[in-house]
Amino acid sequence: MADTVSHRPLRHRRLAILVAALAVVTALACWGAYRWVEAGARAALTLNGDQRLGLYASSIRNAVGRYDYLPFLVARDHEVLDLLEAPSSPRRDAVNRRLETANAAAGSAALYVVDRAGLALASSNWADPVQSFVGQTYDFRPYFRQAVETGSGHYFGIGVTTGLPGFFLSHAVYLAERLIGVAVVKIDLEPIQRDWAAGGERVLVTDENGIVFLSSHAEWKYRALRPLPEAVTARLAQTRQYDRSGLPPLGLRDGPEMDGPEMENGTRLVSLPVYGPGPAPTRHTYLMQELTLPEFGWTIRFLSDLEPVKAEAAGAAMLTAMGILLLAAAGALGWQRRQTLRLQHEARVTLERRVEERTAELLTANRVLREAQEELVQAGKLAALGQMSAALAHEINQPLAAIRTFVASTRLLAEWGETAMVRDNLAMIGDLAERMSMLSGHLKEFARKGPARVEAVPVARAMDRALSLLVPRLREEEVRVEQAIPPDARVRGDAVRLEQVFVNLLRNAADAMAGCEDRRLTLTAIRNAEGWEIRIRDTGIGIAEAHQFQLFDPFFTTKEVGQGLGLGLSLSYGIVRDFGGMLRAENNADGGACFVIQLPDAQSPDTERGPR
Repeated sequence: MADTVSHRPLRHRRLAILVAALAVVTALACWGAYRWVEAGARAALTLNGDQRLGLYASSIRNAVGRYDYLPFLVARDHEVLDLLEAPSSPRRDAVNRRLETANAAAGSAALYVVDRAGLALASSNWADPVQSFVGQTYDFRPYFRQAVETGSGHYFGIGVTTGLPGFFLSHAVYLAERLIGVAVVKIDLEPIQRDWAAGGERVLVTDENGIVFLSSHAEWKYRALRPLPEAVTARLAQTRQYDRSGLPPLGLRDGPEMDGPEMENGTRLVSLPVYGPGPAPTRHTYLMQELTLPEFGWTIRFLSDLEPVKAEAAGAAMLTAMGILLLAAAGALGWQRRQTLRLQHEARVTLERRVEERTAELLTANRVLREAQEELVQAGKLAALGQMSAALAHEINQPLAAIRTFVASTRLLAEWGETAMVRDNLAMIGDLAERMSMLSGHLKEFARKGPARVEAVPVARAMDRALSLLVPRLREEEVRVEQAIPPDARVRGDAVRLEQVFVNLLRNAADAMAGCEDRRLTLTAIRNAEGWEIRIRDTGIGIAEAHQFQLFDPFFTTKEVGQGLGLGLSLSYGIVRDFGGMLRAENNADGGACFVIQLPDAQSPDTERGPR
């Protein structure tokens, strides 16, 4: 008895040491799990922010691009030229009505012309007795001075006549190389902000002075990120860019910049005041990413809430703690079992009760682990769904751009009475819309790894349809196309998906030739023993050696953020492989790159079995 009593304090000390060691190990493991999961969640949050910034930039550019042709057309209208040459001309009413009709058809906020002194002579809102621009002087506005000095201009500001914000595009009007006035269109960007707000986004756009003029939150608008210098305040007062807005500080405080290869676009922590029901606002921390729009001098900032990241990291730390404690419990159970076996003749009943209790604990822990595993599987499904959405946005971008171009030209042709050409354009628009629907169906089939529809596809026709989507860009960038594809070149595949491959490769070739003096595309098709070898050659910068083995990896891209998702070549590779063909890339001996597509001949007996 005395010996048992003397060993009891020693066992207590050992037990205390084991508990302390377990507590230290658990704390370190939980801290490591928290930091690891937090880093991964922040990386995912940053990737999502990059994609959102690219979508925001596209929405702004599309909203402005819909109307950038209007000032150019107005500047060449013969009635507008007559009015600016002779302001007292009786054509003023006709010009007012012409501008009113054009503005209503285009859906812009306002369309007007001013003389070389800045006096508005005609406007689409001429009939409004309160907000009409006619008779107002706008020589102090930067867009007027830019058009006078450089031929065109752009400017965001609050209208001095209407008090409504908008983006102004201007174009100088010349007659016999003599400046006689300026044509201006005002674009309403409020619908973009409403879409942001409806989607629950936290996004703001600032000008070159750091003033927020577009935002998903109304309380952030017309506030400065930082106090403005007196010179900037004086200049804004002179141009009346934001009219009578006081431009108070937004209250944004910069935190540390985030490190890591995935952290780009000026990613950093910031805090902003949040106005709640209390008398004083509280500050909330966000992860902020930036993307500049150099053509406008603007910067888009996207704010991501960090609370979900913290919650996910805390959940991981809790699961880690549970796992360690479970292992410790299992170890203790084993030790206890050995002790119980040694004293079985004295405590058999007690042993059975302990085993039942520990077994129940193990079953509970296993159920928790299974539930956690199911949640991880669901998260993987959601990630795959996000990739399919990004791919769909990537693939329908070109048809959407073509539809916008055809719509703009159709409006003009309708005004000119070109009924036959209007019908042709409407037929092409319907064809593009049908093709977009088919593209989305193909994306679903690609995701399900389902069988592709095969048919005999004329290569020349598929290439012509792909080129038709890129004609405006190729013409604007002065890219010469040399095509030598035999009319009898027919391959086994799906026409729409093959056109999709051609569009991706042609766009990449055009991107590679940007900035080159000689921009030339050479398209050929040659029959060989394996079918047809289709080559798309460009005179661009070629393929860097470091990128040779990454070209067809998903999400690999050498473009800047917002210019591409890195999915085009990966999808093209998969489509060609589904057709039973092969896609590879190589550099030309005389410079530039060449993408080679090898597809089976539609007449070959081997193709009757369908794609591999």
